[in-house]
Amino acid sequence: MKSVYQASKKAQAEGRGLVYIDESACYLLPLVAHTWAKKGETPVLVEQAGRDHLSLIAAIAPNGRLYVGGQDRPFRSEDVIWFLERLCSRYRKRNLLVVWDGAAIHRSQAIKDWLSRKAGRVHLERLPAYSPELNPVELFWSHLKRKLKNQVFVNFEQLLNAILYQLDQLQVSPKLITAFFRKKEIAFFTD
Repeated sequence: MKSVYQASKKAQAEGRGLVYIDESACYLLPLVAHTWAKKGETPVLVEQAGRDHLSLIAAIAPNGRLYVGGQDRPFRSEDVIWFLERLCSRYRKRNLLVVWDGAAIHRSQAIKDWLSRKAGRVHLERLPAYSPELNPVELFWSHLKRKLKNQVFVNFEQLLNAILYQLDQLQVSPKLITAFFRKKEIAFFTD
């Protein structure tokens, strides 16, 4: 954790762009949560979907910027590299500090090779093992999935539309994204 803190402070001093990245998935299988209903009118969710899902990757920055990519299959290192390339194009004039977890696809040889080609342009910093509380993107995923609870999506198109709607809501409210960085475990990284 000390290295993440030092890298974050160094990146800010050098004017680097700081982004936190994480992957998640949204399933067709409904997320069911406790809810309320009128007495005698128990809500019923009828679903026909299996465990099909959309794989998502997101990067958030302390200034409230949000970048999201998705696909209908699990992410591989090549997919993560594609996302990192898109981030680099968004941060054309600034070098990047990427903070993420130690997932196997983040430690692959393909990522190492890509990083060697981007020497000085992109610096990757790994969070300590088993510490999702240090990644503000986890709060983003929690927020997004909470908005999708108790809804049934019959196909990927409906699920994608619901996700895009929630992303549009977040894009017009960058203050919510910046609030994810005020969590006590990580606030000192980005102050």
